[in-house]
Amino acid sequence: EDQFIMKAILKYAKYAWCTWLTMKIFIKVSTYYMLRSRNMEVEAYSWITNWGPLVNPFINYIFSPISRLVIFIYHLTEPFRDILYYEHILPIYLFHLQHLLDPPFSMAQHLYVRFLDCLPGMDFGLL
Repeated sequence: EDQFIMKAILKYAKYAWCTWLTMKIFIKVSTYYMLRSRNMEVEAYSWITNWGPLVNPFINYIFSPISRLVIFIYHLTEPFRDILYYEHILPIYLFHLQHLLDPPFSMAQHLYVRFLDCLPGMDFGLL
C-alpha cells in the first residue's frame, strides 16, 4: 500500500509540474507578445529572458550551449544536406516515384477543393 501511495504522489507531482511549466510558458509568451504589440521592446525582452531562479541556470548553462552547438553543427552540415538532397534524393523522386505519387495527391487535392467549394452552400444550423 505504501508503494501505491508513493506512485500516486509521484504521478500527481509529474502532472502538477507539467501543468505549471505549460502555464508558465503560455503566460510568458502571451505577455511577451502583448508587450511587443504595445511597442514596449525593452520590457518584453526582460520579461521573456527572466524565467526565475530555478530555470535561469538551466537556460544559461545547459540549454544555451547545447543550442549553440546544434546550430553550429547544422550550419556545418548544410552543404552536405544540399548535395544529398539535390543529387541523390530529388532525382530518385523525379525519375522513379513522381509518376506513382502524383496521381493520389492530385486526386486528394481535387477532392479537398471540391469539399471546400461545397461548404458555403451548407446550412450548419441543421447539423
